[in-house]
Amino acid sequence: MKKTTFWSIIMICGLVTLVGCFQATPVRQYILITEPIPQALDHNLEPMTILIGPVKLANYLDQARIVRRHGPTRIDALTGHQWAGDLTEMISQKLIADLGGLLKPAQVLAYPGPAGQGRRVSIDILRFEGTDDKKAIIEANWTIFDLESKEMLKTHSSLIHMLLSDDSFETLTTVLSKGLTQLGQEIATSIVM
Repeated sequence: MKKTTFWSIIMICGLVTLVGCFQATPVRQYILITEPIPQALDHNLEPMTILIGPVKLANYLDQARIVRRHGPTRIDALTGHQWAGDLTEMISQKLIADLGGLLKPAQVLAYPGPAGQGRRVSIDILRFEGTDDKKAIIEANWTIFDLESKEMLKTHSSLIHMLLSDDSFETLTTVLSKGLTQLGQEIATSIVM
């Protein structure tokens, strides 16, 4: 009986030691920056409603983990670095805030929203990532529709490349936020033309 107890204690101590060795890596969470909101574009638009959505992410982006691309075929979704919320929702809210500032006095809302006079912008995000050569890339296809007629007014593809000053995830998420501001400016310019 004493031998069994001795070996049981040894096994329990060994398991406790192993559990201590396999502690989880801390998860760092990131958000998109919404400030500063861009200044309004010079335009002659009558007051209208602009609906943003649906915003869709490529399947590999639709997850909590931040994505980094290595070469043309390898993608790393990094366990220790995650978005602090739903990425689709964060992108939508960032674009709504930016377009709201750019297109004042237009009312910019999330789709679905009130029907009426105005525009709707659907956005497909194909790339939203960092790369191993210190770049942030946003690729998106977007389409502007008339809210009343449901007619497609314009479709466009945007490809935004931005250099990163370092490899940190803070820098990557900040630069991706700035890239979304640039995407919003492209969309706003198309709406006012």
